[in-house]
Amino acid sequence: MTTSFFNGISGLKSFQNGIDIWGDNIANINTTAFKESVPEFSTIFAKNISSSPISSDVGLGSMLDASAKNMQMGSLINTDKTFDLALDKEGWFEVKKGDKNFYTRDGRFSRDANGYLVNNEGAYLIVANADNLLKTNNGYMINTSINTDNLTDTGNFSPISLPDNVILPAVATSNIQIKANLNNDDKLLNPVPAQGDLYFSALYDKDGNLLNMVDGNSVAYTLGDNITYDNGLFQKEICISDDIKDGKDVNYDFSVNGKEIKLTLPDGSTKDEITSALENVLKTNGILYQKSDNGLIIESKDYLVIKSNDNLVKSAAGYKFVYKNTPVNPEEFNTLDSLASKMQEALNTIYPNQTKVSVENGKIVVNNLSDKIIESKFMQTENNNDLFFKNISSAGNIIQPYTVAKSYQFSANEQSFGGYIYESNGDKDEISFNFLKKEVTSDNTIWKGTVSVLKDNNIISQNSFDFVFNNDGFLISPKNITIDTPQKITIDTNLSAFRGVDNKISYSFAQNGVEEGYLKDYNINQNGDIFANFSNDKSVKVATIPIYHFVNDQGLESVGNSLFQQTSNSNKAFLYKDANGNYIPGSNIHSHMLETSNVQMTQAMTELIINQKAFSAAAKTVTTSDEMIQKAINMKR
Repeated sequence: MTTSFFNGISGLKSFQNGIDIWGDNIANINTTAFKESVPEFSTIFAKNISSSPISSDVGLGSMLDASAKNMQMGSLINTDKTFDLALDKEGWFEVKKGDKNFYTRDGRFSRDANGYLVNNEGAYLIVANADNLLKTNNGYMINTSINTDNLTDTGNFSPISLPDNVILPAVATSNIQIKANLNNDDKLLNPVPAQGDLYFSALYDKDGNLLNMVDGNSVAYTLGDNITYDNGLFQKEICISDDIKDGKDVNYDFSVNGKEIKLTLPDGSTKDEITSALENVLKTNGILYQKSDNGLIIESKDYLVIKSNDNLVKSAAGYKFVYKNTPVNPEEFNTLDSLASKMQEALNTIYPNQTKVSVENGKIVVNNLSDKIIESKFMQTENNNDLFFKNISSAGNIIQPYTVAKSYQFSANEQSFGGYIYESNGDKDEISFNFLKKEVTSDNTIWKGTVSVLKDNNIISQNSFDFVFNNDGFLISPKNITIDTPQKITIDTNLSAFRGVDNKISYSFAQNGVEEGYLKDYNINQNGDIFANFSNDKSVKVATIPIYHFVNDQGLESVGNSLFQQTSNSNKAFLYKDANGNYIPGSNIHSHMLETSNVQMTQAMTELIINQKAFSAAAKTVTTSDEMIQKAINMKR
């Protein structure tokens, strides 16, 4: 009878504890990351009242055996705070309060007066600190020399201060990467005027068609009176007639390709006499000629220069200019500049000091500086290039005194790109890349690339390089180039020169320089990396929030305020690492989110009611036992 009395009392105590525990769970249903406790009851040891093989144990009541923590994750809710953090899987944040370290899933962190990340209890959040925030006289500066790739391997786990006044110093550009396709079509819609140093093999006519000049293409350039080019020969006819008696001898004084022709005949010599005498002189000097109805036609294969010192023969010249990628002989040319130079030399033989030949806006310009008429003409040869001839022919004309004759414009294939670089002092300079198709050979296409650096719209550096592509449009060399101003910069060139791109030029530019930036805000990614974001659109990692794990989370000891400490039952906290020893979080960290309590209201209220009913039943056993004892006492009386 007394046993039932004590059984009821033990039940009252046990279920009172159950009511307290479930009441505490309900009270913390809105506490961030709260982990509910679940009461576990057991019987008090029993005593045996019989030696019967059938169990006759009499129970001595119940007791609260343990209060187990439910470590299931709560729901995640959104907030508007950067440093509100939540874990979407297992794991714990580490915080430090005083000289003790605790673990929590309550991610309500904020910056204290000194910028340190702390929770509501003032405990510091422990991070893998990059230590790249340097104190200066005016605030803080990022130390960009520190590697922040794997901060958890540094072992520098400590609290972190995130100040407001942080500057990201400028980093001078040391490397540029460009990627572009240079349009290598035979027909361009928008060519530009050619420069004088570009090869004719890479030039376009006035209509945008590639000239396709090849070694051996040629053109005849004639000067002066009555000179022609036919069947590979320059010809100049010398007209001869009977000399009218005037008391003066007949005097011929001229040169053919530098060979002097001097002849004096008596006054009144006939046409036949003069012709015969001139033939003898020409034969003697090895000069080719043939007779004509009007006199003699002097001939020469590669060039013909007749300079006259008399009034009977007029000065004239004819030159055959031959295109060669690599000029060797005097008559060979490859660029606008070299052709203009050949024309100037030719004009000087017949019209010394009377002309100036120049290249202007892609045109060859012949300027008559004298008060005399200048005669010049371009003629087709047996190895002619039609497009080239059409463009150049208009530069040969009868040029009136103090006027000019111009060729049509020769055009070039040009593409330009640009970007920005940074100096060590933070100055931002413009850099431009200009590519001009320079030369086309049987094996390669060569583009002239000019790299210009501009500061305040003024060129402070300019360097030119030849880029060689094979016939398939792939770059042979150089794969990278270097400029030295405003500092040494290596430029990696990922270039191609393909046809059929419809004038759509692909281009990308990247460089490793950074302009000075001012702190805008901080953010935290899913790996727990804390980034400082700056006004120059750069972000720098300053820390990583490590996620700790335990062999037995149930073994953690709750110390209140959603804080836990490790025990021998939980074992020590550790970090997950992959097979290569690299840190892996094991859980994603979500900024602007918090984990709610894992208490389920319906379950908690049900359990509370059950414990309350059990408590009432236990109380009933006490009153029943008390009544039975009173009856037993009364029976004795």
